[in-house]
Formats: sequence, C-alpha cells, structure tokens
Amino acid sequence: MESSSSILKELTLESVKADIYSRNNPTLTPIDIEFYATTVHRILELKKKHNAVILGHNYMEPLVFGLSEQGEQGDSLGLSMSAVQTDSEFIIFNGVRFMAETAKILNPNKRVLIADKTAGCSLADDFRAEDVRILKEQYPGVPVMIYINSYADAKAECDVCCTSANAEQIAMSMPGDELIFVPDLYFAQNLEKVLEDKKKILYPGKNNSAKGAVCEVHEKFSLEDIISIRKSFKINKEDPNRMMYVHWECKPEVLQEADYYGSTTQIRNDIAHRVASGNLEKAFIASECELTSNLMEEFPSVEFATACSVRCNHMAKISLNKIQPILEAIDSGDDLSQWEVKLSEETIKRASNPIERMLSLSF
Repeated sequence: MESSSSILKELTLESVKADIYSRNNPTLTPIDIEFYATTVHRILELKKKHNAVILGHNYMEPLVFGLSEQGEQGDSLGLSMSAVQTDSEFIIFNGVRFMAETAKILNPNKRVLIADKTAGCSLADDFRAEDVRILKEQYPGVPVMIYINSYADAKAECDVCCTSANAEQIAMSMPGDELIFVPDLYFAQNLEKVLEDKKKILYPGKNNSAKGAVCEVHEKFSLEDIISIRKSFKINKEDPNRMMYVHWECKPEVLQEADYYGSTTQIRNDIAHRVASGNLEKAFIASECELTSNLMEEFPSVEFATACSVRCNHMAKISLNKIQPILEAIDSGDDLSQWEVKLSEETIKRASNPIERMLSLSF
C-alpha cells in the first residue's frame, strides 16, 4: 500500500490528492477524496514540519489509516512497540484509549496524544482493577493473564499481558496448571478449548461471580451469520482459494466454523502469504469492517466480502477533523491537555511489569 512517505518529497495538495487516487481503494469515492484532500494535506504538512509520529490501527477508516507510513501501521501492541523506536517528541495514536495508554506506558517520557479521549472499548470500559482483585481473592496464588485490550489500572493488578497473537504461547509459559484470563469471555472460552488438557483456564463467570466483558463488534457475528455468508458469497469449506477468517474475540461456535482464526495481524499475514502463493480468490473477515477496507487496498487481487454494518463506534470517533486540531495546536504551541494521555508514575511502573513480562516471553 502507498503511504504518506511516498508524497513527503513533494507535499502539495495535488500530490496528496494524486496519491490517494492512486491507492485505488474501492471504499473511497471521488467525492470523499475531493472533500477530504485539503485536510489530509494539512495534516501531513504539519506531521512533516514537527516530525510527529502518527500511529494508525488497522481498524481506522482508510483516509485516517493512510496518514501513517507503513512502519506506523499495525495492531495495538505492534504500534506501541514502534513508538519506542521513534525519537519524535509527539506520538499521535489513531486508535482507542487503551492503546494510547499502552503506548504511554512503554514511552513514559514522550507525549502521547489521541484525537478523542472518549474513544473507549467495551472490553476495557467494562472491566477495571477492582474486577481483577475479586478474582485474585477467589483464586489466591493463581497467575493472572490480562488481554492487552484493557486499561492501565487493570493491567497493574496482573502478572502478565497477552495479545490475540501470543495468548496461547504466553499462557503455556506461565507457572502452574491454572491460569486466570481476563477480561474477554469469548476469548477465554476459545483459549480454554485450545489448551484443553494442557492448562486450566479460569475466567469471570466460570463458577464465580466475577464480571467479564465481550467485544461489542466481534460478538455480533453468530454461527448463523457465518454459515449464511458462506452460502451467499460461495466461500466453501476446504477450498484453499476461498477463506473464512475469524478473530479470536468471536464466539466459540463461530471460531469452529472458520477456515482460519487468529489476531488481526495473523489474519493479514495469512492473506499476504496466500496472495503471494497465488491461491486466494475470495475472503470474508469476521471483524471490524474497516479492517477489510484497508485490506482491499493492500490486496486488490482478492475479492473481499464485507459486512460494513459491523463497525466499532469507538474507533469511528477518530476522524480527520479531530486529528488536525492536535497538529494545529502543536504548530501554534497551544495547550495539548485535551488530547494528551497522562498516567501516574505509579500506574506506569506497575502496568509496565506485565507488559514487559509478555515481551520477554514472546521472543
């Protein structure tokens, strides 16, 4: 995919507009491009002037996602790790708040900014530190693994973090025969099945009164939906040229119907591998629809079936019109507090431990 890096040499409105057109994203109409080109140009102009890093999550809509260079695009943990490598003073995180918090934890001396602090997450919003403590009291001494999709206060109560890409590996790396997994209930059930007879997974609501959470996007996909999509778009099972992709956060019965399940990055990489091998014609992804929008642009040879009624309302809060004022404020030296992610030193210290432990177990 073309990125902003290709137009930084000659950053004019016309070059920006030409770059967006050249991407041939099927979800961007000429009306969209003409309407937003001036805003995109101004954002990229200020980004270059102030050497700002703009991190773009895969679930961002294409014009927002395209503000980020290839090395600035990815999933939440990958983006936070990329932020560690930069020498920029300003990191703008185009994702939701828990992601920006993770970036701040890993980069405590840098200024991390998010266009809308109300961009939350059903998983993180519905599960906080006190919910972890309830489980720790009920299962004393059992290690607690928390999904990266959580706020810093909840992470600070846990032993190790995980992502959807490394959950199985991290779980097996932890001591003992039991492991508490929070907060995602469907993810927990899926992990429980994968690790059956290997490790006992304890989670909220399983023989306890603790409260867990689910992803409001991925829970929308039902087994009936997946079967119907297979029939409608002729994505037959055991056809290597036609793939049904499902995210870990979906219901267990949905995973069982999938041709492939994994994290956002794992799904993208599997598509890339199949495209390189010349054997992927059609695909459906049971996840946030803007992920599919961005993959359509990256892999134009694949026919993607879409379900764009399934969107994350929190991710959608991050828009071009909310990103530009951050850079304008940087340019004018104005107060950045309405966008800046701040955490106490104590929270950063405690929340960094499970993240660092995860990183040490992942490589």
